[in-house]
Amino acid sequence: MLRKFLLFICILTATSVFGQSKFGVVDFQNILESLSEYNLVKLQLQETSNRYNEEYKKMSEDIDRKFEDYQTINTASTPESIKQRRVQEIQNLQKRAEQFLETAENDLQRQENQLVDPIKVRVKDAIRQVGEELGFTFIFPIDAPLFQGVEVEDLTEVVKQKLQ
Repeated sequence: MLRKFLLFICILTATSVFGQSKFGVVDFQNILESLSEYNLVKLQLQETSNRYNEEYKKMSEDIDRKFEDYQTINTASTPESIKQRRVQEIQNLQKRAEQFLETAENDLQRQENQLVDPIKVRVKDAIRQVGEELGFTFIFPIDAPLFQGVEVEDLTEVVKQKLQ
């Protein structure tokens, strides 16, 4: 991290010595959210997440029913083997529910990467093109400025127009 910062300072110093530098910022998230394709992907992912949540809710309800059933038979007159079988059944259902949650989370992450990454690449390409066309030396994310006191232009709207 320190190396990157020092490299940045060196580049900043070199560009200010040898010529006029132009600095810009962009609100990457704002640009993404302005794209209809990104919003469609987010909606699709939300629908998939809702389906996973519904399935998990059914699994949880099944576990709750099995536990209630177990509580009704958990008496001194119930043979121990039946109690053990019911406990094992509940534990297996809980394990399956946990595995389902993990699989669902992994699948949602994979889908998000697969669907959103190409859109992010397109936005990054547009940012690069705007920077080249307008002669910017550096373009930084608006939410993580590394310095202050230098004239910086917000290029968010220009990049949005480029993507239209």
